[in-house]
Amino acid sequence: MKNALLSVSDKTGIIEFAKKLEALGYRIISTGGTFRELQSAGIKNLTEVSDFTGFPEGLDGRIKTLTPQVFGGILNLRNEASHQEFCETNNIENIDLVVVNLYPFKATYEDAKKSFEEKVEQIDIGGPSMIRAAAKNYEFCAPVVDPADYDQVISELQKGDLSLEFRKALATKVFEMTAHYDLLIAKFWAEESHSMPLRYGENPHQKAVILSDPFASGANLVHAEILNGKPMSYNNFQDANGALELAMSFSEPFACIIKHASPCCGAVGETIEDAFDRAYNEGDNVSAFGGVIAVNRKVTKKLAERIVSFFNEIVIAPDYDADALEVLRSKKNLRVLRVPDFAERTRDLSIRKIRGGTLVQDADIAEPDFQNLKVATKKQPTSEELKDLEVAWKIVKIVKSNAIAVVKDGALIGANGGQTSRVDAMRNALAQAGENAKGAVLASDAFFPFPDAVESAGDAGISAIIQPGGSIKDAEVFAKCDELGMATVLTGMRAFLH
Repeated sequence: MKNALLSVSDKTGIIEFAKKLEALGYRIISTGGTFRELQSAGIKNLTEVSDFTGFPEGLDGRIKTLTPQVFGGILNLRNEASHQEFCETNNIENIDLVVVNLYPFKATYEDAKKSFEEKVEQIDIGGPSMIRAAAKNYEFCAPVVDPADYDQVISELQKGDLSLEFRKALATKVFEMTAHYDLLIAKFWAEESHSMPLRYGENPHQKAVILSDPFASGANLVHAEILNGKPMSYNNFQDANGALELAMSFSEPFACIIKHASPCCGAVGETIEDAFDRAYNEGDNVSAFGGVIAVNRKVTKKLAERIVSFFNEIVIAPDYDADALEVLRSKKNLRVLRVPDFAERTRDLSIRKIRGGTLVQDADIAEPDFQNLKVATKKQPTSEELKDLEVAWKIVKIVKSNAIAVVKDGALIGANGGQTSRVDAMRNALAQAGENAKGAVLASDAFFPFPDAVESAGDAGISAIIQPGGSIKDAEVFAKCDELGMATVLTGMRAFLH
């Protein structure tokens, strides 16, 4: 006889599902309210979990399933002789199906009338443990957390057994559920304990916290040492992250200023002071007012004096000279951050919540081989143009798509993004560069679908372009570049940032 453990808060469809499992020869093991509902519905092959385990439910229901009988039944490998010997010796029966959805913490959390203690009681312990155990042992014990899957479970069982593909899909839903469940609980605890508070989110009516990732390595903005100034806000962290990512991508001295998540100034230099001066003087220093500064070298007193000469929100660096800190602290509200492991740019996840789910991807730290870029035009870029093209590509990666970045002599002189048209982004970036665009290079975060945008670049005097390539009209675009005397190199990778 096979065993199915059913313990659900959302009882949608559970009676009909249990009846069909019973008809297929399953014994139903159940807990609390689920047991009573199934018993009332006339399920006969029904066992209360305390009878199955030989251990009473206790602590006001806090202990129901957290026993070796349940977890041994879920986790044992049926094809492993030592597991079977252990189970036989200890009278552990297999559990073949775990049908569990979790305590309704979200509804309780959002109920302003509920006390802190009531919310804590709705943090499920046994439920997440059981479904995670079943998901880990998916080949032998299938986890079912979504009532929408009941029909397919029955359909496949009626044919013999659940397919391996379906079992993996069921396991995926488990980890999706527990990830979001724990994220909400973490937010709740952070709010209650005031451990990682933010004044508010993007706008004052939005509550916000910052949650530390215990698996993160390398440069860490969350654990940056705040050496001066006010606490960081939600928007501060957003802007600071872009500035940090950009500064980390350069090995040579580099300084940038970010405003509203976009770079307005950025440059490489012989020294960090030189890089900062070139970034500010060649870039959009009007927009730099109230921005976020990031540099990838220790801040000296000389640089600090330049930083405090105009209003800034944040300064980010790997370290600071003592006399530099003294200068920066003369601005009491200026946030001064020392980021540990600044140069260590490790792989990370990029996570964004949308209605009904979460988008998760690898952080975009990949870079093309700048020493072996494919040249798509007759004109070959010069060594100086190649250096500028590399700077332009690294900067364009943090401009919202559609994105264009114009660089000259290692300094950003124009950038635009977030447009619905690449032609408009090009025109805006070139307009910002002005007459200085003559002899400059530019980067585009994606291919050009038509030659019109590169025609604008040629008319402005751009000498070289870096772009991914891959348009069906590449040949026309490259021909236009040849006609206008512009070199074009291809990265083979796109750099969208939405």
